[in-house]
Amino acid sequence: MRVQGVIPARYESTRFPGKPLALINGKPMIWWVYNRAKNAKGLDDICVATDDDRIYEVCIANNMNVVMTSKEICTGADRVAEVSKSVMADIYLNIQGDEPLIETGAIEQIIDYMQSNPDVDYLGLKSQIENETEWKNYNVVKAITDVNGDAMYFSRIPVPTVFNANSVYRVMGLYGYRSDFLKKFYALGQSPLEKAEKGVEMLRAMENGYKVRLIDTKYHSIGVDLPEHISEIEKKLAMMEQ
Repeated sequence: MRVQGVIPARYESTRFPGKPLALINGKPMIWWVYNRAKNAKGLDDICVATDDDRIYEVCIANNMNVVMTSKEICTGADRVAEVSKSVMADIYLNIQGDEPLIETGAIEQIIDYMQSNPDVDYLGLKSQIENETEWKNYNVVKAITDVNGDAMYFSRIPVPTVFNANSVYRVMGLYGYRSDFLKKFYALGQSPLEKAEKGVEMLRAMENGYKVRLIDTKYHSIGVDLPEHISEIEKKLAMMEQ
């Protein structure tokens, strides 16, 4: 099975305009994501998907594969789906462009599971939330799953009602889709719950009767949501080089 990685990247961001091009140790953030992710075993190819000329030019200048997509697209999953129209693969990975410290092991975990479980069309990773501060953080998408590991709901607000470190999970910004499913997903258009939860795309699939499987992971990436998070990434990189 051919596996294609896609990094959706848009310039416009309410909290952090131009985020993909923000410099981290002199290199744009999208460069860090691309160059870490491309080393994952089992990934046949990778590209950036953007609708912005500035991001496109930076990718070309840094020898990164890039595909221009429509400016009408408003979600990362839909951008991956548009790429699938011109870049053929059996499995597509949605790799978030604001996680410059993405672990290749997390990508490999998605690939391995989907290759071994052909009945799974939509796959993500989850890990336990260990403190109430993160549980209450609006930027952290929380997940509730059933006994099979299939998602029951996703939310930006604290769920379930009572905090318990043994049963509260976050989702990582990394997802896998099978080609046929991705086309169906794209055709559905944004759903009411997806909009209500401010772009939690997995809810579109669930509202339309599809399953979203979540598997446990030991990996925990650091996302960049605000400009002040750049210094945190640079400190982490400095520690990794020691």
